[in-house]
Amino acid sequence: MEDLQIKSMPSKLRSARLQLHAVFITFIMCAWPVYYLIYARKPDFKWTEVYGPLTLFYYAFIAACTYFMVFVVLRDRPYLKKSNRILIKIGGTIIVALLYIVIRWGVEQHLAYWLLGIRTYYREITFSYFFHDNLVNAFIVVFCSLFVKFMDDWYITDRMKTDLEKQNLRLELDFLKSQVNPHFLFNTLNNIQSFIVQDEKMKSIELIGRLSEFMRFALYECTEEYIDLDKEINMLGDYVELERVRCDDRVMISFETSGNFGDYKVPPLLLMPFVENAFKHGADDQLNNSWIKINISLKEGLLKLTVDNNFSPAAVSLEKNGGIGLQNVRKRLKYYFADQQKLEISSNGNTFHVSLNLQLK
Repeated sequence: MEDLQIKSMPSKLRSARLQLHAVFITFIMCAWPVYYLIYARKPDFKWTEVYGPLTLFYYAFIAACTYFMVFVVLRDRPYLKKSNRILIKIGGTIIVALLYIVIRWGVEQHLAYWLLGIRTYYREITFSYFFHDNLVNAFIVVFCSLFVKFMDDWYITDRMKTDLEKQNLRLELDFLKSQVNPHFLFNTLNNIQSFIVQDEKMKSIELIGRLSEFMRFALYECTEEYIDLDKEINMLGDYVELERVRCDDRVMISFETSGNFGDYKVPPLLLMPFVENAFKHGADDQLNNSWIKINISLKEGLLKLTVDNNFSPAAVSLEKNGGIGLQNVRKRLKYYFADQQKLEISSNGNTFHVSLNLQLK
């Protein structure tokens, strides 16, 4: 299971994970000199001593024992019974701690002296003294292993959870794009056809251009996680103008914007559901004597969207009618903006009011 998770990780996640382990190894190699320089203030401190052949072996040995514990002893074994998994981890930890002392004794007291002529301890030191003196170091190795295992598992789980949330939001966004009222497209094409029949070439060209830009935005621009805010606003403008033609003069439509939108980015189609719902559940339910007011402003990084429209009291509320779209938008707002957003949806008599405030970075 653990191997499958690691193999399924995106390359960016694997790279970030390796960087975290590199930071841990760097910490191991810097802990001793930092201790001597800052805390102990050892007067006879020598760089050749803390980074000599024997100490370099010591750093590498600690790292090897730590990662052997993490990826071999403490690895998950879901195919075994829980009691057996616990026994393997406890027994393996004890064995590694004992082997750490034994191997260090053999290398530092015998092999290093044979190869380099140096020892960590005096030659007369007994194994019993060496064993008891290194119990603390063995405990440090065990503690480091548990810490690295915990942090590694937490990081993988958290990053994969975040990646899964992004994938889910991506799927929901794709679904949201498919929810754009199909009647809007068919009616717009019918309107274009009628203008062509009436030989109103300029109006036809304008509508075809707006529809082309709108469809290009929905199909291609929305593939990115963030888009320019001015593109999002322009897309909304195209959508409103196409709806204005569809509704003729039977619906009073007001669309106002203010501010410089070119310096900010937002997730695509973030504002679309509120505007679309105003037409879908306001004007479409009562085409005559309907009105829609849309206002978008940006000042000092604060984006404000207000959408007001009248509706038929017999119609279902906006929350239920536009349930899927609004649920997705709420999730996206919470994911991308956390507490930097405020959404209010209310109804008063036969009027729906939507207010969205976003603090953009």
